[in-house]
Amino acid sequence: MLTMRKTSQPLFGLLLLLLWAMASSGCRPEPEVTFDLQGLEVTPGFADKDRLKTNEQWVAIVHTNLFQTGMPANDLYNVARVFESIGDQSIAREVLLSNFFNQPDLTLTPTDEMLADPDAFIDATYLRFYTRFPTQAERTFVREFILNNPGMTPELVYMSFGLSEEYRYY
Repeated sequence: MLTMRKTSQPLFGLLLLLLWAMASSGCRPEPEVTFDLQGLEVTPGFADKDRLKTNEQWVAIVHTNLFQTGMPANDLYNVARVFESIGDQSIAREVLLSNFFNQPDLTLTPTDEMLADPDAFIDATYLRFYTRFPTQAERTFVREFILNNPGMTPELVYMSFGLSEEYRYY
């Protein structure tokens, strides 16, 4: 009489099930996937600006950016003479900007409008002063600075843009 051992039958069935699962799943080799990286030159946003503005150019451009109109020629001439008489040009720029911000015909973005949509304000300010859009890092930095400093006003933002190193070049 032929007898089978009961212990080998479940093992044999398990092996058979495993072989059937491997064959039916279509064991195929993984496709070869490659990724190529494109080179990206990272430079500051003002990397192409390499010509220093003269004092007269800076005054005329900052006046146009703030008042949206050109500065009269005789006023520009007088301001240029004042710049020549002051030794520290950065102080002369600060004093001139302070005087511009005290003019009654200066129209600034309201603070509540700046706070309501800081990204639109930042884009408009970069275009106005730097004639370019901000990078994402610049936008994030300025937005966080505006939102985390309750005393920040458009006047202070415009002042910092007008006195920046990038603004001195075109």
